Amino acid sequence: MHKWIMAVLFFGAAALGVGILFNELPQPPSEEELAAAENTLEIVAKNWEFDQTEYVVEAGSTMTVALKNDQGLHGISISGLGVELQGASLSQEVTFGEAGEVYEVSCIVLCGQGHAEMTAKIVVQ
Repeated sequence: MHKWIMAVLFFGAAALGVGILFNELPQPPSEEELAAAENTLEIVAKNWEFDQTEYVVEAGSTMTVALKNDQGLHGISISGLGVELQGASLSQEVTFGEAGEVYEVSCIVLCGQGHAEMTAKIVVQ
């Protein structure tokens, strides 16, 4: 009788675990999410550097510039566009100018010893 009860408990726990596992699987992104991702310039900040030294965008394009803090706490300023992202506001829609324009991206939150060198560029093509 004990073996039968243990078997029922084991299979019940296994079924519950499988149900939870499949319930937590991530869903594929929707078409709207994919379109939004194509129209987003994500700048990833980590301690004293950005994930890229140069970001390239198309002339005249309107994109959402989003800041993601991977390590530490950062904010960015994009000179020439009037964009400042920090605190609760970590994304902003921006229209880029003509081909050949270059915008300087810099960290605006004092983040440590490498703060002064934490820069990148956005190049319009």
